[in-house]
Amino acid sequence: MKRIFQKTLFTAILALISQFSILCFAETGKWPDEHGAARFSNPKPQANELSCKIVPVKKQPPIFEVKRSGSLKEPAKIKKTPVEYAAECTFTIKGKKNIGTGFFISPDGYAITCKHVIEDEPNQTAVLNSMEEYPIGVISTSSEYDLALILVTTIRKTPFLKFRDPFTLKPGEKVYAVGSSVGLRSTVTDGSFSGQRKKLPSEQRSIQFSAPVKPGNSGGPLIDKEGKVIGAISWKLISNKGVPVTGIGFAVPSDYILEEYQGYMN
Repeated sequence: MKRIFQKTLFTAILALISQFSILCFAETGKWPDEHGAARFSNPKPQANELSCKIVPVKKQPPIFEVKRSGSLKEPAKIKKTPVEYAAECTFTIKGKKNIGTGFFISPDGYAITCKHVIEDEPNQTAVLNSMEEYPIGVISTSSEYDLALILVTTIRKTPFLKFRDPFTLKPGEKVYAVGSSVGLRSTVTDGSFSGQRKKLPSEQRSIQFSAPVKPGNSGGPLIDKEGKVIGAISWKLISNKGVPVTGIGFAVPSDYILEEYQGYMN
């Protein structure tokens, strides 16, 4: 009797476990999602529940934002100094044998240089600061001074220099030599006006100055701090009785230039 009761109880327990398993696990399913990943659920979702909608990620605002205040304007043009402008009025004279400097005295391309720069040198060219090259025509050479008037046949108007009376200069006044020193265009060196000297036996005056000059400076302008021409650089003293000399240069005075070529100036 006892054994029959135990058997009946065991059978009832097995039945309850079986029903519980059916309730708990009958609907449990393993299924792949649309990306191929394994998913488990109870109950298994329907097909329409597996669909998803891809929503684009909204553009995130930048971490920081640069704001402009006011409108952008053209940078202001920097006004050139008188010496800088004077350098733009000079050009290199390039030939087969010689190299020198010239400077414009009118907007039409007329320029001054030294006579010894263009003598016996046909087909010379002018190299401007823009690196443009133009042919040079010799208009006149002075019979008295180391001066020449030339024409640079440019395609545009040229900047030009004004002149100053050399007799208004005072010893010690600052001056600038501008020219193609050893071929380096628009080289500017500074020094002082020393005085006006007579070169014997001609009795011609020359302006003495201390600004360093080298081969290639010949024909370039000697100017004051306002950029006005006080002479055309002509020669320098390199020795005296065998002793080397530095810092003594000479220029043809501006009044001689005006005497010869004022009619071509603007």
